[in-house]
Amino acid sequence: MRKKLLMLFLGIILLNMQVVAQQITVTGKVTSSDDGLPLPGVSVKIKGKVGGVITDASGNYSIKAQNDEVLLFSYIGYLSQEKPIGAAKVINVVLSVDSKALSEVVVTAFNIAQDRKSINYAFQNVASKDIEESRQQNIVNALQGKIAGAVITSSGGGPGEGANIVLRGATSLDGDNQPLFVVDGVALDNSSFAESLAPGAGSGFNGILGRSVGTPNRASDINPEDIESVTVLKGPAAAALYGVKAGNGAIIITTKKGKTGSTSIVYNNVFSWDNVLRLPETQSIYKQGTGGVFDPTSRDSYGSPFLPGETMYDNLGDFFITGKSQTHNVSVSGGSEKYTFRLSVSNANQNGVVPETEYGKTSARLAGTAKVSDKIFITGSANYIRTTGKRPLQGPGLFGGTGGFLVSIFNWPKNDNMKNYLNPDGTRRRLIASATGDTDNPYFTIDKNPQSDSNDRFLGNVGVEYKPLKWLSFNYTFGTDLYTERNRSVRAVGTSLPNNLNGGVGETVNSFQSLTSNFLVTAEKSFGDFNTSIILGNAIDQAKFNTIDVLGLIFQNPDFISINNTVNRSMIQRNSVKRIIGVFASASVDYKKTVFLNVTGRNDWTSTLPVKNRSFFYPSISLGYEFTKTLQLEDDHWLNYGKIRVSYADVGKDTAPYRIESPLQSNTFIGGGFRNGFFGNNPELKPENRRSYEIGLDLQFLKQRLRLDATLYRDRTINQIIAPRVSQATGYILQYINGGSVQNKGIELMLSGTPVKNANFSWDVNFNFARNINEVLFLPFPLTILRNSDASIINVAEGASYPGKSVSSISATDYIRDPEGRIIIDANGYPTFNTLFSYAGDRAPKYTLGLNNTFRYKELELSFLLDIRKGGDVINGNEWELVRSGLSKQTENRGNPVVFDGVVKNPDGSFSKNTKQVELTQGYLENNLAAVGTAFIEDGSWIRLRTVTLSYTVKKKYLPKVFSTANVFVTGRNLMLLTHYSGIDPEVGVAGAGVRGGGSAGLDYGGVPSRRGFDLGLKVGF
Repeated sequence: MRKKLLMLFLGIILLNMQVVAQQITVTGKVTSSDDGLPLPGVSVKIKGKVGGVITDASGNYSIKAQNDEVLLFSYIGYLSQEKPIGAAKVINVVLSVDSKALSEVVVTAFNIAQDRKSINYAFQNVASKDIEESRQQNIVNALQGKIAGAVITSSGGGPGEGANIVLRGATSLDGDNQPLFVVDGVALDNSSFAESLAPGAGSGFNGILGRSVGTPNRASDINPEDIESVTVLKGPAAAALYGVKAGNGAIIITTKKGKTGSTSIVYNNVFSWDNVLRLPETQSIYKQGTGGVFDPTSRDSYGSPFLPGETMYDNLGDFFITGKSQTHNVSVSGGSEKYTFRLSVSNANQNGVVPETEYGKTSARLAGTAKVSDKIFITGSANYIRTTGKRPLQGPGLFGGTGGFLVSIFNWPKNDNMKNYLNPDGTRRRLIASATGDTDNPYFTIDKNPQSDSNDRFLGNVGVEYKPLKWLSFNYTFGTDLYTERNRSVRAVGTSLPNNLNGGVGETVNSFQSLTSNFLVTAEKSFGDFNTSIILGNAIDQAKFNTIDVLGLIFQNPDFISINNTVNRSMIQRNSVKRIIGVFASASVDYKKTVFLNVTGRNDWTSTLPVKNRSFFYPSISLGYEFTKTLQLEDDHWLNYGKIRVSYADVGKDTAPYRIESPLQSNTFIGGGFRNGFFGNNPELKPENRRSYEIGLDLQFLKQRLRLDATLYRDRTINQIIAPRVSQATGYILQYINGGSVQNKGIELMLSGTPVKNANFSWDVNFNFARNINEVLFLPFPLTILRNSDASIINVAEGASYPGKSVSSISATDYIRDPEGRIIIDANGYPTFNTLFSYAGDRAPKYTLGLNNTFRYKELELSFLLDIRKGGDVINGNEWELVRSGLSKQTENRGNPVVFDGVVKNPDGSFSKNTKQVELTQGYLENNLAAVGTAFIEDGSWIRLRTVTLSYTVKKKYLPKVFSTANVFVTGRNLMLLTHYSGIDPEVGVAGAGVRGGGSAGLDYGGVPSRRGFDLGLKVGF
């Protein structure tokens, strides 16, 4: 027996010696595929065994294992990876970001991170990679085609021009319909420059309410390279905790933070080239004159035909140039378990397709975190941004003038070389002798009448989290948004402007400061199968505007542009302050992670409403049920996740300052002193109220490879705050009142996932579809139409709102028609028309689709974004102007006989088909066709290949040791546009990004044409 035990003991010893002999020490480094940076805290285990090690701050690890074992690498937010050991003693691993895992955590209101499955309302995430691939400096444009239910309209193709975004349709007839922008929990101002209405400055000189210049929206100041992710909260239920500011939804921007580990540097650049996408076709048969006769005193092109061999100038095509731009970004980040930091510096310079136009943006941002103790955590960031711009006059141009640069080109006959705009002595060469009737030469306009702007902005925030208990935390965030915006508008001596031929300069300085204070108490506890969370909070917001408008007229020295060089000077100062104080609460409970209930309530006090109406409360409630757990389908191959959700929300919307009592304004007319403002008093003004209902379905298929999110919604906004005109005998021009109701209802579909994935190839897809039906339910008596002066750009068509129609309707003159809709022809054989305006179309699309595909093969990646819009009428003001000037292709057939399609009215009241032949005369084209607005309204549907990006990540073994990663890419923008629209581009909003109510989408008149471009860039990490 002893012998047997001895033999067993010796066998065990020999076996252990053999095992020890086969053990080796494996070392290596784990980095991220996203940026090549080391990953600390990665779990490294031997597959099938307990225990293991984690990587250090530099991503390094060391573990003892046997040759025939397999190492398992895992890290939150990254795809796990297995590596057989074999004979290798050094195993370096690159972990790929798990897009599915990251999408499970969503940053919502007040920077609160929530589990996606616990959210019971519609939202959508956009990752930093998708924003980068858009190659847009404006974050709003970077979201085009990616968000279901978002209608995004750029104000033109000029450098740094603004963009407007509306979620789920317009809710206010006369208010701002854009969502709230929030950066790291602090509200961001997204206004656009608008000139003063006050006499003596602003609109009487610079233009009309900003429609003469494509100014930026302020959210465009944010550097896209600093953005980690964007969460779009679409409905009132999603943004209920933000109160009145988020009545139109919210866009939550989370910025990049430093990572623990060794300090790393990332540099990337983009070089871009842009050309005009399309230009309208013009006739090349007739030259300057009227009535078929050459006339050098006319600027029209209704003259005699060009003779064979006679010189003809392509003034339109030759005017535009290739725009070039370059962007450089450098970021430095690092940290330890106690702190992290990230410093980024960016510089972008862009030259536009219009000569002498430019845009520049410089951004410097420092962000950091500090773990003071196990219970106290501090975050903070400081961002300085400077932007500059030089822009052309566009659209209607000067107040009382001849239009912007493009309108001037449309009025320049082809027999004259537009480039020759100066006489030998340096004075302006005129097309015709009349100083006020002449068209301003576009080259003269961009050279002598520059519209320049600059903005210095500081964004800062600091946050403190105190967690005395595991289930209890206190969070306080304080932030500020501070900027000074300077706009200058020059009118050179010789400008064709009545009563202002001796030049002048107008300058506006806007100073804005917002202060944001948010305090939250969060408690989370589990009670058996129930998980609960309660949030109590207080929010205080203050926004202060100080504006100075300075106007100087008559230059003493025509070559020296300065207010000090003018004879007559005036100044107006405008100030406003708005404060909002809110208290809110949110309670969430779930049962076995299967049934989710959330209830919120907020009460706001706003300074812009009367005392008796300034306090208002609004609640929301949402319920979600994950039915696949009950049905035990979590392991099902086809359908492994399913959740149905319903929500209700009630949100208030206040108004701008000083609409309760009319402020006094300086009277620059007879007698001087002060006078009442434009707007009359209304001490009974109440907040708008928006009530929303939503039901949704969230499904995941094929073991979570595909996700489908479907949402049905309906909301109604009552007590609209509008400002109809009143009799001037009251002492006012406009009066703010409550009245009217707007309804939106629609459907949104989102499909995303990875249908195909293997070791070398993957295919990611993101598809979205949205249809919204917008309707003005009623207007207050006796209004039958609500006009928007900001959306009036040509004489025969404008933006307006009608009961029973969309907020973004079109009002225009039309032909006189019989009961069957046929045009009535007069006794002379020409169509009859009505000078009164009537409903003529809707500028909002019927539905939108976006399809983003990404294909990866080893280190090569190809992605493209298709953007599709069905419906949405466009007012082609450019064609209207070309018809009036005689350069339109429609005017080529002048003098030809024609029988107009229509009917004539018989003496007995019946109608018969028109058979009378008439001539297409200049009189008909200018005074009949150009007098009918509906003749220039077109369908704006499109299919657009918005972006295509091809990128290649260089393998690390081919890189010098100093580099941790390197990626090169090329991007094409607007490579394909399929549309029946005859103009430049149906995606247009020339009246600017800040137009209230129905906005300026679908207004095409004299703006900077859209661009087709190419980008080439490099991204390297050190």
